Amino acid sequence: MLIVVALVLITVAVCIAQSVSFNRMFGYVRREMDKAPPAYMPRLSVILPCKGVDHGFADNVRKLLEQDYCIDGTPAFEVIFAVASESDPAYPILKDISTTRTTVPTRVVVAGINPIRAQKINNQLEALRHLSPSTEAIAFVDSDVIARSDFLRYLVGRLDETGVGVTTGYRFYIPDRGGAACMLRSLWNRMSAWELASPSHAFAWGGAMAVKREVFDQAKVVDHWDRAADDDLSLTTAVKEVGLQVRFVPQCLVATHGDGDWAEVVEWMNRQLILTKVYYPALWRRAIVRAWIMAFWLVSMCVSAAGFIVTGENIHIQSLIAGCTVFPVEFYFLLKGQTLWERVLSDRRQDIAGSFWKFCMAIPLAHLALPWMTLYSTVTNRIQWRGVTYELKSPTETVVV
Repeated sequence: MLIVVALVLITVAVCIAQSVSFNRMFGYVRREMDKAPPAYMPRLSVILPCKGVDHGFADNVRKLLEQDYCIDGTPAFEVIFAVASESDPAYPILKDISTTRTTVPTRVVVAGINPIRAQKINNQLEALRHLSPSTEAIAFVDSDVIARSDFLRYLVGRLDETGVGVTTGYRFYIPDRGGAACMLRSLWNRMSAWELASPSHAFAWGGAMAVKREVFDQAKVVDHWDRAADDDLSLTTAVKEVGLQVRFVPQCLVATHGDGDWAEVVEWMNRQLILTKVYYPALWRRAIVRAWIMAFWLVSMCVSAAGFIVTGENIHIQSLIAGCTVFPVEFYFLLKGQTLWERVLSDRRQDIAGSFWKFCMAIPLAHLALPWMTLYSTVTNRIQWRGVTYELKSPTETVVV
């Protein structure tokens, strides 16, 4: 009887927690999508750190330079590309673009190597030294992110709202091949996005984030980045320390190439969790609490199944039924969320709709695997990022292994 009560209680708690988070995100995104484009359009510097050539690299750079961010027909932004060395495969492509496309001011800077911080941050810090004197706001983007033509306008436009320190988009993984590992990553990433609608727990995402130059200086972000391995969560912490908030902009949600094998996905998830653990511990603790709850749910389900096999008593079947009620709730969230994400990512509507049943089948696997993949972050602070291994000693101490 005790196992039945435990499973009922934990299932009810899980369903309530998920309902609150999902409905908050659903309502937030729907309201934001109904708003007109913002009028605020400050002089902008866009910083794009590069290492290697990502999927769709040249096309995304082209989309960035063709952004509808103009004042009186003249582009009101510049783009600063940053690489570690001239031997980077992206360097000749960027040099060619900067010399042949002259409508938008561009420059390519070479940052070199610095063993006390992540290479991406080292590239960004070098780019910051080359800002135009007229720059009023800074946007940081990744080379696999730019999508819609008004991307920059929406990302930067919300910076003028009271209390906003940084605006952010987010990724939406679409697994084209639909393997189990990449389906899990996509599900995990969607649930992480629910936090973006919470004023208390929203966080910036380094693939698409913007900040006023004065706020960037006020929050002393350069100091936070000096010996860091993470750009977005350390920026989040810096901005929140001066009493400002992170503002999620749904129009800057970007469909991302989501295929990958188990090794890549596990490495990716481990990196996300450990970076959160070091740079945004309050959010990491929320993830760990949820993981322990789901681990307890999974163990209880296994105990009930084993109990029925051994004893044949109906009480174990009742407990399994009680525990399984979490699935129809999650299927409902998945179905309801489909219409929302199809609206936000209208250019990938067919891909999102076509993967619905694969995601339904992946939900039970998520319950089996994700709690343990999350809890692994409690025992290590070591990550791998684009072929480099980092040991994160603290938010201000990073060692390249």
